[in-house]
Amino acid sequence: MSATRRFLVALAGTEDPALPEQVAQVAGTGGPAVEVTLLHVVETGPRELAAYQPAVRRGPWPLPKKDAIEGRLKDADEEAATALLAVWHDRFAAALPTAQIARLVAQGRPEQEIVVAAKRLNADALVLCARPRSGPAEPGPRSVGHVARFVLDHSPVPVLLIRRSS
Repeated sequence: MSATRRFLVALAGTEDPALPEQVAQVAGTGGPAVEVTLLHVVETGPRELAAYQPAVRRGPWPLPKKDAIEGRLKDADEEAATALLAVWHDRFAAALPTAQIARLVAQGRPEQEIVVAAKRLNADALVLCARPRSGPAEPGPRSVGHVARFVLDHSPVPVLLIRRSS
């Protein structure tokens, strides 16, 4: 085992604000150095389903070019991901003042990108938050969403699944 403990924290934006303190409890204090990589995956799948041609065209104006729309969408996704990671970076820095904290934005299917990042970063553990549920959680495989289920089944490292505190 390396002298540095590496945690990959996958963030979607719906996590409990207490997440940094929960990770700090697991990481401990006064031990080996801690590296935390905050990961946000921009899901590109919905863009592939977008229709760029209007159903009914009214007016003489030209249609916007697909590349222009894609560029604006990509810029908006990157801006949102950067802002999300900046907020969580500050929260983790406060909870783990001696930890090295990095930010990573990936694009693709979240469940696959999280597993790939854990392998690539040689993480010791992966921290994943279950999405909040509106009703009671049932036991078994459907107690988490599809992203968490995939990560739990395919992660190359131990997964710490954190549920929102009540």
